[in-house]
Amino acid sequence: MFEWRFRITPGIIPLPLLETAFFAGWGRVPRLTETIVRENELIIHADSGTSGTIHVPMVHLPLGAVMEATESLLSQHEVYFLARELARGALGRFYRRLFDWQMTGFLQPPELDERINSIAKRFSRAVVQDPVEPEVEQECVSVLDDLALLIVDENRAFVEQSLSWRTRNGERLPIVLGIGTNARHFETLHDFESYAKLLRDSFHVVLHAPIWRKLEPKLGQFDWEYLEKQLMIPVRFGFQIAFGPLLSFSTDTFPEWLLPRLSEEGFFEARATRFVNALVERYGHLAHSWILANRFADQSLPELPPDRSLALVRILAQQLRSRGVETPIAVGINQPWGEYALRRTPNWEQVQIAETLMSCREIDTFLLEIDIGCGEHLTLPRNPMCIGNMIDQWGFLGKKIYVSLSVPSAGDPVAAVSEFAPEIQWSEEMQRHWTEMLLLTFLGKRMVRGIFWSCLQDPMTPGSFSAGFDYGLINVRQILKPASKHFAAIRKNLLQ
Repeated sequence: MFEWRFRITPGIIPLPLLETAFFAGWGRVPRLTETIVRENELIIHADSGTSGTIHVPMVHLPLGAVMEATESLLSQHEVYFLARELARGALGRFYRRLFDWQMTGFLQPPELDERINSIAKRFSRAVVQDPVEPEVEQECVSVLDDLALLIVDENRAFVEQSLSWRTRNGERLPIVLGIGTNARHFETLHDFESYAKLLRDSFHVVLHAPIWRKLEPKLGQFDWEYLEKQLMIPVRFGFQIAFGPLLSFSTDTFPEWLLPRLSEEGFFEARATRFVNALVERYGHLAHSWILANRFADQSLPELPPDRSLALVRILAQQLRSRGVETPIAVGINQPWGEYALRRTPNWEQVQIAETLMSCREIDTFLLEIDIGCGEHLTLPRNPMCIGNMIDQWGFLGKKIYVSLSVPSAGDPVAAVSEFAPEIQWSEEMQRHWTEMLLLTFLGKRMVRGIFWSCLQDPMTPGSFSAGFDYGLINVRQILKPASKHFAAIRKNLLQ
């Protein structure tokens, strides 16, 4: 077990935020971490290598809580100073990313250049002072605050230049916008017809996840009526359907009759193949795309190790192409930074899953699932530079990128932090701000060919959605939230 010790000044960083700190190893992949917070000390224990980065959520208004990280630090007996190391890490990543952008032709606006020079000088003065003094730590936190806002403006400038170049001849971007009607979180769609005309101005397709448990409640007996009721109205209003994930490797989506027989050699594969083939045969004419599966790495099904799951997905992709399916075939990558590894050590790393899927030529798209929040299947909030870098890394694998996105409008960004800092709770205005910021980030990436908002409407029952968050573009009063306006503007002004 390796140890990292950090000095902290009580009160400068909220205690609930410090308690969620974690260690990440090679590739910034999170690892099982023991976090101890004392009066003036943060202690991190991990058994994953002698060096790595420490990640801590920090409050940056008006963004709320955003993950910050140190540079790679050696495990040692000497004490680090947390705020100073976080500021050092943030500045280092910023300058490296800015250099990458400038190598592709990005021209740094003079006013932003002045701001980063001022921030760097402030950090330089702070780093040579006695780090024990609370004023020095406060100055490092202030550097982090100002840098977080600068990153948002830098990202906007980069995307505006990128879009200006890509649309210089009046060209429209080949990006599809989609809206999720249930996103696996609730089963009924309230008043879709009432909003269909408005949604038609914003979205090209409807994302729908057929739930195997509902469609085949008894072995060999399909209940298509359940699915067709949910598809009827979107199709009538001219939407195409993005089906998926068809297989989500979790116990709440597989039929109950299947669970006791998962370990039987070939039984699961045969039934899953029959289910997918039946869907394709019946609804192929409606499909814009097929998302075959997700939840490879964070599944809790010991009978289905990733090698068996991925082998099935490859077979399904090959069968779909052999049946003449020409529409995109995607696989879902939930928690693309790998936060699931904070709960248990996965059998396979994200990079191993990516390399395995990359070699399957029938799969032409990765769907990166970014549901912002703090919870079992959610993605921790990160700044747009960090998110853009992650998209670039997946894009380098040679396949198109879809992004499935949701940002909450209500709920606590980090458990128990609302009592300490109620102003950072999610709100409809914060959802709008994050949505605009992230959509800009995705639009600036050439490899992104689809953006899906994964949840249309907030649940009618409070607390029934993931981790108590409300992710819909329509609230329980059946009113469109401000974030929805960004999709309509993007489709009107930029998209084909």
